[in-house]
Amino acid sequence: MKRTLMPLVLVTALTGSLGAVSGCAIAAKDRPPTDEERARIVKVLQDNGYTSFGEIEVEGNKIEVEDAVHTDGKTYELKLDAKTLKILKKKEES
Repeated sequence: MKRTLMPLVLVTALTGSLGAVSGCAIAAKDRPPTDEERARIVKVLQDNGYTSFGEIEVEGNKIEVEDAVHTDGKTYELKLDAKTLKILKKKEES
């Protein structure tokens, strides 16, 4: 019985540990940009024709910008790459 119980205990302990580690990654919170990040994001937005915008959040390796008003008169939700600040996706808001 000891032979079967010990591997089961080890597997359970390892699985629980891995679950805790991956749980931490999943539990990572969205956050507002730092002042430096915000200045860089604003410059990129302005360089791309956006005149105003709402909330900016850093979400892991992406940045979300809400209510970005473009010179075309339309409002968009944007996703930017957090490292390059390249606009990856823009979705028109109605």
